[in-house]
Amino acid sequence: MKFIDNLRALPLSRQLMLAAAALGIIAAMSFLVQGATRDPMTLLYSGLEPSHAGEIIQELDQAGVPYEIKGESIFVPQGKRDSVRFTLAQQGLPRPSVQGYELLDEVNGFSVTSEMYNASYWRAKEGELTRTILAIPGVSSARVHIGANLRSGFSRSQPHQTASVTLTTARDMTSGQAEAIQYMVALAVAGLSADDVAVIDPVKGILAGPNANKTEEPAIAAESQASLLEQKILRLLEPRVGAGNARVSATVDVSRERARTSAVTFDPNSRVIRNRTTNDTNSTNAGSGGGMTVASNLPQGTGGATGSSSSNKGSTETVAYEINETRTEVETLPGKVQKISVAVLLNQQALGIDPTAADATQVQQQMIADFEKLVSSAAGLDTARGDSISVELMPFQVLPADDLVQAPGIFEQLMERYFWSGLQALLLGVVVIVLGVGVVRPMLVQKPKGALAPDGTGVGGAVAGAGAGAGAGTADGDSDPFSYLKDYASERQDEAAALLQQWLTEDQQSAYDDPIASAFDDHKVAVNE
Repeated sequence: MKFIDNLRALPLSRQLMLAAAALGIIAAMSFLVQGATRDPMTLLYSGLEPSHAGEIIQELDQAGVPYEIKGESIFVPQGKRDSVRFTLAQQGLPRPSVQGYELLDEVNGFSVTSEMYNASYWRAKEGELTRTILAIPGVSSARVHIGANLRSGFSRSQPHQTASVTLTTARDMTSGQAEAIQYMVALAVAGLSADDVAVIDPVKGILAGPNANKTEEPAIAAESQASLLEQKILRLLEPRVGAGNARVSATVDVSRERARTSAVTFDPNSRVIRNRTTNDTNSTNAGSGGGMTVASNLPQGTGGATGSSSSNKGSTETVAYEINETRTEVETLPGKVQKISVAVLLNQQALGIDPTAADATQVQQQMIADFEKLVSSAAGLDTARGDSISVELMPFQVLPADDLVQAPGIFEQLMERYFWSGLQALLLGVVVIVLGVGVVRPMLVQKPKGALAPDGTGVGGAVAGAGAGAGAGTADGDSDPFSYLKDYASERQDEAAALLQQWLTEDQQSAYDDPIASAFDDHKVAVNE
């Protein structure tokens, strides 16, 4: 009750200031408590299409779930994330960005023509293939187009089908991955050949398919082989020289040409009879001879005529030989290793070689020869092919301590993460303390001047205010209560005389027991003196 009486006794201006200070303290404390007890926000979904993200935001608004949108991501309180996901999944959200065979569920057989059904079927096929490609690690977006020619019922020839895949990748895709996508699409579509499927990257061009530029494949293969070779040599050298005391650079030159060579070789010494034909001939010729006389013209006379005959025999043979023939066809593909060059730099200080020793040069040369032999065997170098190796021993330059960047410690990481939030909480705490101690407490402790006493006299309140000021001091700078009583008695003589007369008629002991009366009597004695 005393607290309420003190509030009522305050002037209106101080009551308003006290109310404002109390509201400020309550707001600051509420902000601090809310920040300390607030559930951190966590990721709900990210990378959704705008239409699907709008459906999720609408459901969150209807459910009254707080959320934050940062770019393409939606954040919700961590404690509600799982329940929100189950609730959205029950309603079929988020909807898949690519629709597949579920498109056929909406097809009504009584109102759809064959052309419309075929269009829906190919759309579903493209959607399913797109889903499969998006499941490949590193693929950000993809779209499949199938060029399906609808064959007429009167057509005798099978139409030629083609397909294209347009995708965007987060990292470089190898030719093997592009070919895998080719065969995946070709095997999913009946009658489609893998050579007729083009895999296209809008930034890098055609990755696989017709007119694919494969000139960069040997270079990529060479870089991969050089990197593997460097790692292999480093793993071999570091146990001897220590980690960070060896540098290896390897260069692999590969062929970028594609060639095909055909050769036919005949061996005349390895002939074989393939066919033999023999022909025999026999002919006989008969005739007469003699001079023409009279007797030869007679009908029945021989006339002394004479006759002759001849016969001929012959034989021919035809032989056909088969000569041994060798046909050779050689195809040289790009990527054949032509030359390997390896350069190794070792830290001379880590090898323990004393440069001031007499045999330092000999020891260094022997060590270089040993390292060359070791690296040559590990890398599989062939001097006949033109491979080369170079090993050098040099002291590594040690960077000054000022140039080294030290990893941040745990304290620095905590300061980086929680410095601003902690500073904010500290400032708010200081504001609360200042408002409480510097504003609210003096207002509650301060006794008002001129307040009426319980008996209704104004001077009683003045005396009470003076007594309180003597014990704790007044806020207005009046530190002498007796001076205040003197001024008050001179201004209100009638009230002071009535109060003095009342005190004199009361019991002496009770008068001195009253602290107000005692203070007034002391003041009277001091005035008389």
